[in-house]
Amino acid sequence: SFIRFGNFQIFAARKDHDNLRLLADYTIKHFFKNITATGKEKYALFFKDVVERTLDMIIHWQRVGFVHGVMNTDNLSILGLTIDDGPYGWLEDYDHNWTPNTTDSGQRRYRFGQQPNVALWNLAQLANALFPLIEEQEPFIEALDWYKNTYADRYFKMMASKLGLYRLTEPDIDMINDLEEVLQ
Repeated sequence: SFIRFGNFQIFAARKDHDNLRLLADYTIKHFFKNITATGKEKYALFFKDVVERTLDMIIHWQRVGFVHGVMNTDNLSILGLTIDDGPYGWLEDYDHNWTPNTTDSGQRRYRFGQQPNVALWNLAQLANALFPLIEEQEPFIEALDWYKNTYADRYFKMMASKLGLYRLTEPDIDMINDLEEVLQ
């Protein structure tokens, strides 16, 4: 599916809550069949699932050195897939500040090291768009906090795996942080 975060934003911005609900219901019915809840809970679970899929995608991008280049809300899939990836690139050297997007060379908003934060920002924009379906902040805050709290844990586990470490300890986290400092 090419349903993107931005598809929900359009209806929310227009205050077209009927079509926003129709899009969300269609998306859940066809692409999130595991969600069987109804009412507000259905939309909260949908958002939580999108958050989890996005986190998984970002961890994989960071694992292989993929840099999307233009991570706006129209370029993030609700399925956690890499779509519309241009200009994109791969790290040659481990450089948190590198971006393949020459139009972003000044601010480097979409640089490699910023991707996890940009994904979080985009998820917050999706939360804002879906808010009229739930009209409660708590489910969105919980899901976004989960992303923030889980990203570091999964990132360090991924890096430990890349380094051949079978378990992750506090000294390992310190070593990974030290390595990244040296490489930057």
